[in-house]
This record gives sequence, C-alpha cells and structure tokens, in this order.
Amino acid sequence: MVWNYKKKEGKRMKFTGNAMIGIIFLILGIILLMTNILGIKINIFRLFPGVFLVILGIFVLFGQFGSHNEIIFDKKKINVNETFTEKNIIFAEGIIDLNDIKEIEANRKVKLNVIFGSGKLILNPVIPSVIHASSVFANSELPENSVSFIGSTEYRTSDIQPGEPFLDIETNVIFGQLRVIKPE
Repeated sequence: MVWNYKKKEGKRMKFTGNAMIGIIFLILGIILLMTNILGIKINIFRLFPGVFLVILGIFVLFGQFGSHNEIIFDKKKINVNETFTEKNIIFAEGIIDLNDIKEIEANRKVKLNVIFGSGKLILNPVIPSVIHASSVFANSELPENSVSFIGSTEYRTSDIQPGEPFLDIETNVIFGQLRVIKPE
C-alpha cells in the first residue's frame, strides 16, 4: 500500500506500509499512555507497554532499526560492494544481487540470515559459488531443489577447480522464505 503526498519543495514522499505500521504503533502507545495518565492510577508495569509501543512506532516510522548489515521492518536491496561477512533480514524483505561483485581474489565466506522475513539472493553466473542452505519452519528455494519446513541442503553453481576462488555462502532461514536465483 503506497500513498503519495506533496512536500514543500515539490518532491513526492512515499507513505508506505512501514509508515502505516509505525503510525499504528504510535497510536496504540499513546492510547495506552493516555488511559494510564488520565486514569490517575499510574502503575509502572502498565505504563511500560505504552512507552515501548511509542518508541517502537517511532523507530519503525523513521527507519532507525538495524545497521548497514541488517534490514529490520523495511524492504530494500542490500549493498554487496562493501566487504561483508554477514547480513540479516529480520521482519523485512531484502534483495542481495551478487552481480554487483565483479570478481573475487580469494575464497570469500558470506552468511545470510532471514528471520521472519523474505529474501532473494541473485547469484553471479561468473563467480563460482557454494550455497549451504538450512531452514527451520521456513522455505529455501534453490535453483535445483528446495528445503521446506526443517532441513538443509547444498548447491554448487558450477564445478570449482582447485585453487580457484569461490563464494562460500551460508544461508539460515527461520520462519521465513529465501529464493536463490541463478540467471542464465
């Protein structure tokens, strides 16, 4: 769901589902706070959920969760030009396009965790890769097979020659989905 509204400079600002979830958290938090404040009886244990929901709403609304290695409550493409060893997609949707990597000089280990989210991993057909996929109450779709519910599997993009550098990718999916795509 996307609504557009105008800013002063004439640029359009998107009002996405994440903003809506943030506003809902804010409203719920304010309602809990107001009932506790106007009811005169202030109990710290009843006040805490309201404060927590307001803070959570602000973070979701303004996207302050996570770092450059994590996507939380968001949908975006992960930058792989930087050197990274682990990326996390938590309550979010992320795309990792390995075509942004032009070449590797040495073996490179990468770890991708998808927790309560959805991920798409696009492989680079030029760079040999080994994918170790494991799923727990989740679905990992690889080009030749998939792992549903609980299990693990391994996938190789091509024959890896001794001494040739390759990407060693470990994926862990928990209560989510990961699709690995191999372009032709």
